[in-house]
Amino acid sequence: MGVLNWLKDLFPKPRMPREHVDSRLISLVLLLQEPRCLDAEIIAQRLSDEWDRPIAAPLEGMADDYVSGEEPTFLVCLNHEFYLINHFSRPYMDDPQRVARRISEMRLQKAIERHQSWLSVDYLGEATTVERAMAFRTIGRIAASLLDQDCVAIFAPASGQLNLVDEQTADVLRSSQPLRALDANHHPPVIPVYGDDPRLIAAVAKARKRWPQFERAFENRQPNQSFSVKARIGNDHIAEFMWITVTGMENGWIYGRLDNDPIEITSIRCGDRVRVPFGDVNDWLIIDGQTVIGGFTIDVLRQIQNEL
Repeated sequence: MGVLNWLKDLFPKPRMPREHVDSRLISLVLLLQEPRCLDAEIIAQRLSDEWDRPIAAPLEGMADDYVSGEEPTFLVCLNHEFYLINHFSRPYMDDPQRVARRISEMRLQKAIERHQSWLSVDYLGEATTVERAMAFRTIGRIAASLLDQDCVAIFAPASGQLNLVDEQTADVLRSSQPLRALDANHHPPVIPVYGDDPRLIAAVAKARKRWPQFERAFENRQPNQSFSVKARIGNDHIAEFMWITVTGMENGWIYGRLDNDPIEITSIRCGDRVRVPFGDVNDWLIIDGQTVIGGFTIDVLRQIQNEL
C-alpha cells in the first residue's frame, strides 16, 4: 500500500455530522447482454487508458492507484478514494420479465428482458452532497472506460433511473454531470400503440393532409434545415414505424438514414440508408433553427406513454 494510503488509514478524515451526509448509494450499473471475462489486469489497463497514467494490478510496491481482487469483486483505489467493481453472470433483477412489463418504452423493455449479466461501479464511503457529485464524476469515468457494445442499459440504484446505452453515453459519463446519461434521450421513444386510437388516427391524417407542405419545403431547403419522416419499414410479417432523416425524394420515394435502431427487425440499424414510398409515411418533421414544424404524432404518443 502506498505511503499516502497508509497515512490516510492512520489519520482518517474526521467523520462528518450525520445531517451533512448523503447516505444514498453512489453507484452506476451497466446491464450487459452476456457475461464478460474480467480480471484486475484488464480493468487496470482500461483505467490506465482512461486516466492516461499507470494503474497497477496486481498491487506492486508503493503504487497509489491500483486494482486488486478477482471475480466477482474488484477493489479500485484512485486518488486515494476507494471504489468497488462488481461483475455477476446473472440478470440484475430477480424477475427481468416482470420488471420489463412495467416499462412502457419498448427498447428499454427489450434491454431488461435480454440482459444476462451486470457490472456495477460503487463508491466506498460516506459523502456530503458536494463530495457525492465528485464521486459520481469518477464513477462516470470508470463506467465509461468499461463500456462496450455488450452494454445495453445503464441504471442508477439511488434514483431508480434507467436509460439505454447509445453512442453518446460514454461522452456524457465523462462529462462534469455524468448522471445526465440517465436522463438523455437521443432517440424518439418506442411504445406499444393500438392503431385504432382516435387521437393517433387524427394526427396521422393531419400529417398526410399537410404532406405537400413538407414536399415544398424540401424542394426549397436551406443548409441549416433538417427534414425527417416517420414511416413504416419492414414486410408483411414484421414492420415498425421509425424516423428517417431525409436526404432525397424522387419519383414517389423517400431516401434517407435511419434515426434509431429497430426493436425486432435485425437486418437494419441506426444510420443505415433506407428508402420508403410516400404512402408509408405517417408523420414528418422540419427543424429550422429554433422553429419546429410537424411532428403531429409526437404529443399523442407522449400522452399514450403517460397513460401506460
